[in-house]
Parts: sequence; C-alpha cells; structure tokens
Amino acid sequence: MKKTIWRPLVLGIALGLVDFVSLAVHFVLPTTEETFVGPQEIFTTISAALGGPLGLFLTSLFQELGVHFFLLKGQLPPEQVHLEIFISIADFTAHILATLAVVYCYRSLHQRAKKAITFFAGWILIVIVYYTLLLPLQSILYNLVIPNTLPLLVWVQSSIQEVLTVAIISPLIWFALPVRYRRPLWYESKKAPDQNVEIK
Repeated sequence: MKKTIWRPLVLGIALGLVDFVSLAVHFVLPTTEETFVGPQEIFTTISAALGGPLGLFLTSLFQELGVHFFLLKGQLPPEQVHLEIFISIADFTAHILATLAVVYCYRSLHQRAKKAITFFAGWILIVIVYYTLLLPLQSILYNLVIPNTLPLLVWVQSSIQEVLTVAIISPLIWFALPVRYRRPLWYESKKAPDQNVEIK
C-alpha cells in the first residue's frame, strides 16, 4: 500500500478515535440547546490538512458517529429518532464539503509559505475560510431536514467560541510539531519537507 494512502488512513482513524472518545465522555460545552463547542474541530481540520480527503473523511465519520451515539441520542421523541440519522448525515455532509477547502488551501499554504509568520497567518485564514463555508452549509442542510430550525444567525452566534478556540489552539499544535511533520501526507511532495517552512 502506498505511503500516500496508509499514512492518511492511520492519521484519519487515530484522530477520528480521539474525536469519538472525547464525545463519548461528553468533553464539550453547550453553547445553545442544539449546539456545543469542543476540541473536535481542531482534530478534524488538522486531519484534513495532513491526511487529505481520506483523512478528513475518516475523522469526520468517527466524529459524526460520536455525535450521533453520545450527544444526539435520546434528544428527540422515539417516533422521531429517524431524524437524528438525517441530522447526522446533514452535519457530516457539511463537514466534508467545508474540510475539502481546508485540504487544498493547506496544500497551497504548505507549498508557498517560506516563513513561520506566513504559515501561521495563513493557517488562521484557512480556519476562517473553513467556518465561512461550514456554518452556512450546516444551516442550510439542517433546515432541509427540519424546516425552520437553527437559522444561520444562531449558528454564527453559537460558534464564536468554537472559532476562537480552533484559531488559537490549532496554531499552538502546529508550532509544537517539527517542521517536517507539517507536510501533507496524501500526496508526494517534490520539495524536501524541511525546505517548505523556515522557523525564524
């Protein structure tokens, strides 16, 4: 199996399991009755950046399973439990589409960023792009499942803490990683890993 497959595969499963376990122990803080904030999006975005489409799919899948089994379960009346499945599918789809932007934006950033300040500023911009796509997608898809629920303004207001958390903590994780481990694993780079970003 090619390294560009098994490495994203392992990364996606590993970070997905971390997401799943964090949801199993309810490591989240509710922001409204329907939304919450936790570290899960940090692992999802990093998985997308390093693991590419395969990594983001697996991590998002485990995250969504955790949301469905440990957070959504029992929130709706028994006769409407099927809606939980549709809600999970809607949320999973929104995350997949938004994190695809992270995949390709990070690939461009990693190839072009020559200095640390450029890399970290670019990553924060990627986080902003991610949520700019994710929140409208969640609002639209949720409202397709359950009409007149959670308008976009509610998503934005309830996600401010999460956006700030991801924008502040994820750069610290990148900073803690040696430069060579910031290289995307889902394609073969023509550049030497240590030449992409200079730490100054």
